[in-house]
Amino acid sequence: MNRLIIIIACLLVIIPVSAQDLSDMRLDEMLNHATALQQAGKYSEAIDIFSEVVKYTEKSSTEKERQVYVICQILISSCYYDNEQYSEGYQVAKNMLNSSLSDEEKRWVHSKYVDNGYQLAIQNENEYADYKQVRALLEELTPYANEPRRERLLSRIALTWYFEGASNFEKQMFEEALVCFNNAFNGFQELGLTSNAISALKQVAIVNYQTYHIEEAIRKYEQALLMSQSLNDSIAQMDIAQELYRLSGIVGDMEGIAKYTNLMDSLIANTTDKQVQFEYYCHKGAEAQNQGEFNLAEQWYLKSESIAENQEEQIESANKYLVYSDLRELYIASKQYDDALRYAYLTLDESKKFCKAEDKSFRLSYIPIARIYAKKGDKENCLGSLDSLFMFEPYISEPRELSQLYTVRGSCYNDLSDYQSALTDYKKADEILASKYPATDGERVRLYALLGGVEHWLNHYNESEHYYKLYADAVKEIYGEHSLNYINAQIYLANAQGFAGHIEDGCGHYTSAVATLKKVIKKRLPYMNTAEREGFWSPLSSLLTYMTPYALKAELYQTEYTQTCYDALLLSKAFLLDSERSVYDIVQRDGDKTDMQTYMHIASLNNQIEEWEKNYALYADSILTATNEVSRLESTLMNRCKSVGDITSFMDVDYNSVKKSLGKNDALIDFTDFMTNAGDRRYAAYIINKKQKYPLLKPLFAESQIDSLGIARADMFYDKDFAAEVIKLLWDPIKEHILEGSTVYYVPSQMLFKVCLESLPLEDGTLLGDHYHFVRLSSARELVREQNKSNAASAILYGGLQYDLEPDVMAENAKQYDLSSLMVMRGGDIVRGDSIFRELPGSKVEVERITTILNHSKLEVTPYTGMNGTEESFLSMHGKSPRILHLATHGFYYTPTEAEKVDYLRGYSDAMSLSGLIMSGGNAAWRGEELPTGTLGGVLTANNIAHLDLSNTDMVVLSACQTGQGNATAEGLYGLQRAFKKAGVGTMVMTLWSVSDKVATEFMIKFYESLAENDWDKHTAFEQTKSYIRTQYPDPYHWAAFVMLD
Repeated sequence: MNRLIIIIACLLVIIPVSAQDLSDMRLDEMLNHATALQQAGKYSEAIDIFSEVVKYTEKSSTEKERQVYVICQILISSCYYDNEQYSEGYQVAKNMLNSSLSDEEKRWVHSKYVDNGYQLAIQNENEYADYKQVRALLEELTPYANEPRRERLLSRIALTWYFEGASNFEKQMFEEALVCFNNAFNGFQELGLTSNAISALKQVAIVNYQTYHIEEAIRKYEQALLMSQSLNDSIAQMDIAQELYRLSGIVGDMEGIAKYTNLMDSLIANTTDKQVQFEYYCHKGAEAQNQGEFNLAEQWYLKSESIAENQEEQIESANKYLVYSDLRELYIASKQYDDALRYAYLTLDESKKFCKAEDKSFRLSYIPIARIYAKKGDKENCLGSLDSLFMFEPYISEPRELSQLYTVRGSCYNDLSDYQSALTDYKKADEILASKYPATDGERVRLYALLGGVEHWLNHYNESEHYYKLYADAVKEIYGEHSLNYINAQIYLANAQGFAGHIEDGCGHYTSAVATLKKVIKKRLPYMNTAEREGFWSPLSSLLTYMTPYALKAELYQTEYTQTCYDALLLSKAFLLDSERSVYDIVQRDGDKTDMQTYMHIASLNNQIEEWEKNYALYADSILTATNEVSRLESTLMNRCKSVGDITSFMDVDYNSVKKSLGKNDALIDFTDFMTNAGDRRYAAYIINKKQKYPLLKPLFAESQIDSLGIARADMFYDKDFAAEVIKLLWDPIKEHILEGSTVYYVPSQMLFKVCLESLPLEDGTLLGDHYHFVRLSSARELVREQNKSNAASAILYGGLQYDLEPDVMAENAKQYDLSSLMVMRGGDIVRGDSIFRELPGSKVEVERITTILNHSKLEVTPYTGMNGTEESFLSMHGKSPRILHLATHGFYYTPTEAEKVDYLRGYSDAMSLSGLIMSGGNAAWRGEELPTGTLGGVLTANNIAHLDLSNTDMVVLSACQTGQGNATAEGLYGLQRAFKKAGVGTMVMTLWSVSDKVATEFMIKFYESLAENDWDKHTAFEQTKSYIRTQYPDPYHWAAFVMLD
């Protein structure tokens, strides 16, 4: 502008020389005045005067007048620009484009035309968001722009494509959005604006994901990742790596998951950037949430929240919105609906900061609020939120966007059990989508599953099958026939076909789903750490539970499909236990010293995390750091295992291999259970023998039938007042298929973990076990598993322990054992308790007598009594356990509710932490006394035991109370039973309830005497002992508690 004013000044000097009349003098004054006004910022007044000059010189009779005319028009356009009247300035300059101009004048006219036009475009974009019109204007300006201005115009054109894409995406016009984002990417890329190009490419990937083009989405993200790495942009890399991790999981690319996990871990380890940390913590929260680790997820999200609430205002608001949304969804998943509602309203408050209340996008904030009220059963507030949502209906025209309203309301009605209203809304949503999109559209596909479900609840089984068939076919096309999505879809379809009476079709889909599932698991499992395996398996195992009730409903009691059902049951029982045990077996057999150190380091970290979890708030950062380290170490270990062994080999055990393992007259009874739609648990049994082609499925009873008997304690199952009815429900449906006198293996389920079949009394006064040789198993896989126990004739016995020890004695005893620091990380903790354990005098006699018996049998015996039976002595057996391990001490098992009354256990919720054994000196820890540095507390939990290697031990005898108890799940019984099995022990002797010290002592002495007399036949010795104790103490309370488990 200074250069332009200088030119005008020169002209003002020249003009009077050529024009000496009054009008020329007046013109001189006017130009000087207008220029002064412009320089003073009085643009409107300057424009008025420049306009008068334009009128005077419009005819341009001389060259000088023409120059004045042109310059005044340029100055008018310039004043309009400075006065932010861009439309007028643009029009003035545009009118001059075709005038006769010198090269210098053209440059100035073009400059004012482009500058005003550019600002006008931005103004129109902000006011009207008509991106096509804006882009047309920018493209009109481009030929007149010099190079710097041209780049700015082209950049803005690319940006309009990006904004238009975002607008279309918000309206769920995905095809249109994809075109826009691709154009934006190409525009940014041509200009070398790599950061912007990455942003556009990420949006291309997102749209591809939304339209179910997963592989294409992955390719676009990978391209964006390479570009962000070229810029060393850690924020973009973290964001993209998260998405690639998630998509790799969807397509089952386990190497991709590992690759992007490593990338994220590397990024976070080498940055202090708060935004990178925010993204990473959100990812870890989502990862933990998907694995069902809700407490852990909450801590990760809270770390993200802390960052978000301390960032710059613009970033803070966006990040707060994101993390509040994450916390809201976490609390919905964990059914903490009040907390979910609180964060839903916080999210609403944040959305107000960048979205006007009348804006259509503002409606999105009401969706989760309505959902939460529905899940709470609060119909009034739910419908009120839905009314707020539907206020925007008249302003929505895009079918995807409009259908979302009805889908959300339908889901709320479904949660409120108003299935007819849900069906009406789901159909309306599909009708709206069908007006524009084909039947294969991803949103319509999602609706098919919702329609199938609600039709089922309305007992419209044919309609339900129809929609699930549409859903399964579309999912197969989108994700492929080997995807988890298709496996789930097949199971839903099979279930629907069963209700619709199309049994054969349903059987085919179930069979196909199980076969595919095994292949998928075998492919994925070797890459997963423990938490990932648990998160992966939990939803799948619940789907498999549908198969048995399906077979029962279809009356398919002994068919090829029944075999498929049993293979699914066999896969699901103790799946996680055997997968964990397989890892250790490979490490022990094929790993090196470093691998074993890694395994034990993981175990010790898990023990430490277990202690910290009792007070999440206090130790949150330590828990997160240690959990991350465990995940990293496990990934390293799994890579090693993958290179030297196969942790999925246990999955090769199926019906045929189990059947082959049975003797000629043997039978296996594998109990199972399932929940009915009415909420009642029902039981059934698979019966397997050598002769039959397929397993026999027998329906048994409903748990409510047992409950109605009034059995308040486990020992009452064996009371003559109840036993007859228990036999009628449990055994009578089975007995005709079992040859009397045969060996009967059985695997309990749920409530049946409390029942010892062999101890059930019959009407004639005999026991069921008098007629059959029962063998209790933790899993049918035990029949096939090779037992490679040590032949070393050794035994370690614990009994007569002193539970109160002086601190200096505990410290001195601890020095006897060379436990690595990895095993004693819990030492020095302060723990609290509110009860003590008293000494068991009979257990000392028990150990002394057993020692004598075993010595006579030439076994090398090591007894631990008094103050010597410490936790350290037990842990020192790791990797060098004896053939026989005997523990005569106190055992404990608490439910989470009961544990709240015990300070030492308060804060724990898992059964593996709430069950265990008390060792020498255990009262100090239980009472909350401070332990000497370097000593353990003497409270040995199931979790501690599970991390040991006791694989040389053929039999562990738990002469302690409640050692057979635990938390019953579809996976098995969580407690001491699972712990010792995971540690590699063969056979276990346990008690189902508390027994007296006197009876326990007598039982155990007699058992070992019988062992020696029967050439170490465990089962014969156990049966004889139980029979003997029954004669001495007829009340089942004294003898029925003892069980043997293989």
